Amino acid sequence: MARKRASRRRFLATVLGASTVGLSGCGSDGDATTTPGDAGTETPRNTPTPTAAATPTDTPEPTDTPTPTDTQTPTDTAEPTATATATPGASSFASWPTFMRNDEHWGHHSEAAGPHESVTVDWRAEFDQDAVNATPVLVDGTLYVGAGGSGDDDGSFHALNPVTGETKWSKDLAAPVTSAAAIDSGFAYFGTTDGVFYALNTDDGSVFWEWDLGSTEDFTAPVVVDRGIYVGSTSSRLYKFDALDGGLEWNQNTYGVITAPPVYVDGMVYATSADHELYAVTASGSLQWTKDLGGAANGVAHRRRRLFATSENNTLTQINVRGSTSWETSRGEAFAATPAVTEDHVFAGTRDGTLFAFDVGDGRELWRVTDPSGGVTAPPVVADGTVYVGSRDGNVYAVTAETGDLEWSFATSNNIEDAAPVVAGGRVYIGSQDGTFYALGE
Repeated sequence: MARKRASRRRFLATVLGASTVGLSGCGSDGDATTTPGDAGTETPRNTPTPTAAATPTDTPEPTDTPTPTDTQTPTDTAEPTATATATPGASSFASWPTFMRNDEHWGHHSEAAGPHESVTVDWRAEFDQDAVNATPVLVDGTLYVGAGGSGDDDGSFHALNPVTGETKWSKDLAAPVTSAAAIDSGFAYFGTTDGVFYALNTDDGSVFWEWDLGSTEDFTAPVVVDRGIYVGSTSSRLYKFDALDGGLEWNQNTYGVITAPPVYVDGMVYATSADHELYAVTASGSLQWTKDLGGAANGVAHRRRRLFATSENNTLTQINVRGSTSWETSRGEAFAATPAVTEDHVFAGTRDGTLFAFDVGDGRELWRVTDPSGGVTAPPVVADGTVYVGSRDGNVYAVTAETGDLEWSFATSNNIEDAAPVVAGGRVYIGSQDGTFYALGE
């Protein structure tokens, strides 16, 4: 294994300036700090230390405001420039700093605003890679998304303006980025399919540290809590890295590939594996218990001391934090991804193209949507009373959370297999295997 550490000078600066900030999920709504809605004023969560390389267009100088040429005729006032209007309100967008919004992977943001009528493309971004399989994240007015798929020889990672789609910076990488990043304390943490895990500065995309495992394994989206990074991989291992210097603290063998991100809550890490088991591991690396789900396990979410796990055994199972089954429900096809969980409902898709809603308390089915003609193998998210999800038929669907009524659908040009959307500022942001990253608005 080869590790490239940050310089001692930068490391000490980071320790002093950022080491006390984390995504511990201890806020009242699942974030480290309370996140105001899209229309409010958001308190920055993990604001990086300002540098001399601040982009002038991010905050226009007072002189950029055009002066009216005729004070007696208000209509003669010059129109604002594109620079002045490039990021109105972007910093107040609902925050999705990690996969499915928080460390517990609710996939639910009660204060995010999304579109409910038919949508069009507000903007789109195309990268050098043929596919965008990674789930995006959104923090402090910036979208972060990786690119690349199984057909790509390389990958890239991008910071984008969520209003205009303008690229703030990009980082070319030697292999595809197929999972979401986690943004914490001014760094973006993610892995690539060649077994390299990165920490990039969110200011400019420069590498703070990287760890090369010397293999071709791929990583799940990580969760970052205090100084710990918890991430699964296709090498059948759950890893913990040190967030500030990239040191490997421990790894837990699961005897099956891990394709879904782990959950962190109350000092415990929960991860699903293809060996059929749900693993409960302490933050110090001690295995506490396992739960056999009867088939390859495809994802887990947590809410109110209950775990919700999906599997190829065609079951969705609710398990308490001691490892005992509370309820399980079976359908005709496998539940393929991490479910979304609200206070009352659990939403999960199946490989036959069905999206289900279940009662969170007893698992009874509330409704189902069969419109997708391809598998619903990507995780759904819930915002503003609507469930948003992509499908292998290439469409993005918006469904009323209470009733299952279809609000709209939008066709991309290829499958949406793994990418969950982010919803904020009245838009849905999602990638497709057609190589395009979309911003959809009414």
